[in-house]
Amino acid sequence: MSFPRYPKYKASGVEWLGDVPEHWNVAPAKRRLRSASGGNSIKGQCADESAEGLFPGFSASGQDIWLEAFDFDVSGIVLSAVGARCGKTFKADGEWGVVANTHCLFPTQESDRDFIWYLTNQEDWWEKGGSAQPFVKVNETLARKWIFPPLAEQTAIAGFLDRETGKIDELVAEQRRLIELLKEKRQAVISHAVTKGLNPHAPTKPSGIEWLGDVPEHWEIRKLSQLFRAGKGKNGQLLTKEFCAGNEGEYPVYSGQTENEGVMATWSQYEFDFGEEGVLFSTTVGAKAMHLKQVFGRFSLSQNCMIIWPTTVGCLASFFFCHFQPLFQYERGLIPEHMQASFRIEDLYGYRIAVPPIDEQRAIRELLDRETAAFDTLTIEAQRGIELLQERRSALISAAVTGKIDVRHITNVEAV
Repeated sequence: MSFPRYPKYKASGVEWLGDVPEHWNVAPAKRRLRSASGGNSIKGQCADESAEGLFPGFSASGQDIWLEAFDFDVSGIVLSAVGARCGKTFKADGEWGVVANTHCLFPTQESDRDFIWYLTNQEDWWEKGGSAQPFVKVNETLARKWIFPPLAEQTAIAGFLDRETGKIDELVAEQRRLIELLKEKRQAVISHAVTKGLNPHAPTKPSGIEWLGDVPEHWEIRKLSQLFRAGKGKNGQLLTKEFCAGNEGEYPVYSGQTENEGVMATWSQYEFDFGEEGVLFSTTVGAKAMHLKQVFGRFSLSQNCMIIWPTTVGCLASFFFCHFQPLFQYERGLIPEHMQASFRIEDLYGYRIAVPPIDEQRAIRELLDRETAAFDTLTIEAQRGIELLQERRSALISAAVTGKIDVRHITNVEAV
């Protein structure tokens, strides 16, 4: 939907602002914002749950800690001043405090707090420095000229954005719920196929394995140690990001990270070569322990990782990539939340699994390739929908706080 523009504009005299509504004031941001440095406390030394006598506290990640004393008892804005999320701001009300790597902003009487929050919560609004550890240049940013509408108009703009971004946020939440449902349905299809087979009328027998239940009668129950081997890379301790930065090559080095499909870096050499059939990969320590995936070709492993491969022609790696997933999810649930998750090769060898004939493994895998492709397509579409909605949200906020659209008389919008 398009929105009206203001009837008259003027030159702001500031190159990056261009023309602005005629009645808006051009002034350094520091005239509308009082700033104060964040606290000296360390986030890791603060409580991470609410309790009697504690006050909400803000770190560079938002309101995620609790403090024994409050610093302020007035509405304000907390700026994430250092780190990957620097430039993001958070509303603060009531009695609250802050720790290191934050900065506090307090609008003057001429400014509406919520309007200022919409303005400052745009990360590109802030000037930044640093590379390895980025930070916000607070004083330089606040010394810059900006544009401010009259107070009543600020309040109207903030109210409009509350309504319209709320609608967008609801749509985003719906898409995220859809993605979770697709993920659950996808896993259910995989689990059923690799534990029950493709013939719903096939005779079954008890597997004797808690997570597996009954399985087709003609499937064999075998110990993993009889069918698979697991191993770690010899250079795991050596293959850090820093080491690989001076030895880049064409071969991936896998680690437990979730970014870049688990590829931490590249190396000029390789430790393993498993061709097109691939091999199963799992991390062994940390929150992602027992995080199973399939990797192919030539590669190396960083520390806290292992690979699992079949030692017999009767086992298809791509089938057991699916078959192991329910096992790994079951075992993950047995690790108490307060413990560091870990998974040893010796643990793996003790498990038992159900093994269908090789032809049936191939048929199940081919079916799952088709079924999961459909789920993946729907998931990609939903994710793209989220990205478009978020782009729309950012554009709407930017247009409203810079006077590109006039929302003073808009009380409701049917669609965004």
